[in-house]
Amino acid sequence: MNFFDELFEIINESDISTKFNKFQIFYDKFKANEDINLKRNSPAQELKTPCYASFCDVVSMKEFNKKTKPKDKKLAFIHSVAHIEFSAIDIALDACYRFDNLPRTYYLDWLEVAQDEIRHFNMIENLLKEQGTKYGDLSVHDGLFIALCKTQESLVERMALLPRYMEANGLDANAHIIQKLQKEGGDKELIGALNVILQEEISHVSKGDKWFKFACKQLNINPNEYINIIQTLYPNSFKTSRELNEADRLKAGFSKEELEMIKNLQKSQNA
Repeated sequence: MNFFDELFEIINESDISTKFNKFQIFYDKFKANEDINLKRNSPAQELKTPCYASFCDVVSMKEFNKKTKPKDKKLAFIHSVAHIEFSAIDIALDACYRFDNLPRTYYLDWLEVAQDEIRHFNMIENLLKEQGTKYGDLSVHDGLFIALCKTQESLVERMALLPRYMEANGLDANAHIIQKLQKEGGDKELIGALNVILQEEISHVSKGDKWFKFACKQLNINPNEYINIIQTLYPNSFKTSRELNEADRLKAGFSKEELEMIKNLQKSQNA
């Protein structure tokens, strides 16, 4: 099989069941070293449309909160988590498809992440089905896809922005939501699912940290440029009052000094 051609096909597959089946066959072959051609036949193609656009009403991030006013907030929240997890599958797959001439362990890492995200998605969609609905029944935003497109030319930007910034923010948000739901006596099944996602996504951020630093070394960039890289891509990136999940960020590779820099930046931007 040609590694990159098959990945591109899986990324663009919009039938969820077919997509997941194709991925599992592909992943099993890769782990078993079966006839894998890691030489690209043609340059990586630009992504223009997310695969979920074929079955979701996609709204821009700017318009999403204005246009979508859910009647059932719990259902809307579960659907938003499903969308994040589904988007994360293609983010992991594109990390493999987009960048070549890297160590085999790089591709193993992100294929493993893709498998985790598929499992997370299935877990959350089961909660949707219990509510009598499914992924795609509510509108979704294209924020993660835009971030993917912004970083199609640079491994260091991709690793900085997607796993090390956006998914690290997810560690903060998830911990906050779990605490809130627990205080309110929320759905135990939902809390359990969010806890699984939180714990497993520490390793995803850790992989992003590892390959961000690898890319920095390749380009002779100081990893301390992380904040500058993020702010160049998203100038208001650290303008949030949400408390950092410091314990899990430290597990994922952030340093105490770096976390202090982020907290100080949050304070200055919110002043």
